Amino acid sequence: MAETGQKIMTDNLIQPFQMAKSGVRGRVVRMGSVVDTILNRHGYPDAVARFLGEGLVLAAMLGGALKFDGIFTVQTKGDGPINMIAADMTTPGNMRGYASFDEGLIERLAGGNSKRDVVTYLGTGYIAFTIDAGTDRKRYQGIVELEGDNLAECMENYFDRSEQIETLLRVSVDKVDGKWRAGGLMIQRLPDESAAEISQDIEDENWRNAQALARTVTAEELTSGVLKSAELLYRIFHEDGVWLYDPQALEDQCSCSAERVKTTLKTFAGDDLEEMATEGVITADCQFCSSKYEIHLKDLA
Repeated sequence: MAETGQKIMTDNLIQPFQMAKSGVRGRVVRMGSVVDTILNRHGYPDAVARFLGEGLVLAAMLGGALKFDGIFTVQTKGDGPINMIAADMTTPGNMRGYASFDEGLIERLAGGNSKRDVVTYLGTGYIAFTIDAGTDRKRYQGIVELEGDNLAECMENYFDRSEQIETLLRVSVDKVDGKWRAGGLMIQRLPDESAAEISQDIEDENWRNAQALARTVTAEELTSGVLKSAELLYRIFHEDGVWLYDPQALEDQCSCSAERVKTTLKTFAGDDLEEMATEGVITADCQFCSSKYEIHLKDLA
């Protein structure tokens, strides 16, 4: 196990790494207090919390690749009991998430001990990821149908069909000692510029080996509050060696603010603002963090 000036960090992090003997890179995500706070903020039923937790892990794992300031969003829309999930990471590591669901249908599913797969809970629809780098860069979005047992499989389908980067994803969300924890592992086959003389057969074999090793990771290992990310990677890839890069810290931090609300409201016509206001005040709630804002009409003039 090799390190490159690694900062000491044990939880709520994205840990980038590269296998030492092949052009395979990846990231490990470990979330403790961050995911527990987000999921408990709205008192989501366990089934809803698990799917939202998966979305948060995917947002961090894929958003960790951003080399510029921006927002990476994972969003689902479907006709199932959970009709919408939104999770995003604002660089360098601010996380937030929200889910919309039919409480009655969720309760009936829980009582029937039904499968916890995507079709049962999210129904027919799509999962999308969006990269928003502000006004200076073009907004990018990828979309794929909701197909698979979990959101990680749905996202793998996108890479299989729409991208040239071969990708394997593993995500787990569970309660450990009464608190929510979440974790994920991603590996990607990238061009290895330092190995131009390696044959295609060897490159293919290296990728198959990396996939086989990554598939040995267990749900318990991903959500463990004791096993450190470096120890997890050593367990999986110690035979081939793995390089660790500086981790990114993750925080429960919403991007909403009074100024953002004012900016949005200023796009409305004066008559529309008058209709929204009660005694000269417009009230706005953030669905993500439940913050409440009271904006006076005089402040929008």
